[in-house]
Amino acid sequence: MLLILARHGNTFEAGEKPVWVGARTDLPLTPRGREQAAALGEALKPFVPRIRRIATGPLARTREHAEIAAAIAGLTVPVTIDDRLREIDYGDWEGKSSEEIEASGGAADLAAWNERGVWPISAGWLPCTYAIDARASALASEAARDAAAGDAALFVTSNGVLRYFLKLVPGAFEAAVNDGSLKVATGNVSALRFDGDGWRIVLWNTKPHELGALI
Repeated sequence: MLLILARHGNTFEAGEKPVWVGARTDLPLTPRGREQAAALGEALKPFVPRIRRIATGPLARTREHAEIAAAIAGLTVPVTIDDRLREIDYGDWEGKSSEEIEASGGAADLAAWNERGVWPISAGWLPCTYAIDARASALASEAARDAAAGDAALFVTSNGVLRYFLKLVPGAFEAAVNDGSLKVATGNVSALRFDGDGWRIVLWNTKPHELGALI
């Protein structure tokens, strides 16, 4: 089966200062973010007969992204809210820009997370890294267990959560660290395929239209 992973679209307008927003900040999509959601919907049209499940985190930006994409694609599968796809609570970093985090002594932790996926324990993030890892594993296992051959599922969440799905594939997280590809950009998609023996990555951090290569 195919697991399609999507990061929600933009939540900051062009020229606006971006800050770290996680589980405690419920921003809507911008007009550009809604365009990105529509682009996902267009890309999903060939997969409509295959998609059996759509799950999203509870925040407005992920719900809206999933709902727009499903409507554009013409999917009749309901969009379900799964709290395991909730974004990370960024603790002391919530609402701050990266520059402000660096100025307050967090430069090393910021670089470690961005470049190597190292959890910044001193920042008070919640839940712990092991919980996020376990949630991703459980969600993927459920998707594989409930799917027939050729089925697909769509999960919509944030960059911080998405990178934990790499850990389903032995060595993939470390490889992404080495080649600098951990981060999933806003509006982009990734895809994993389960072939019975385990998961493998077929796309990571690509524009939605590249899903067409998987038809």
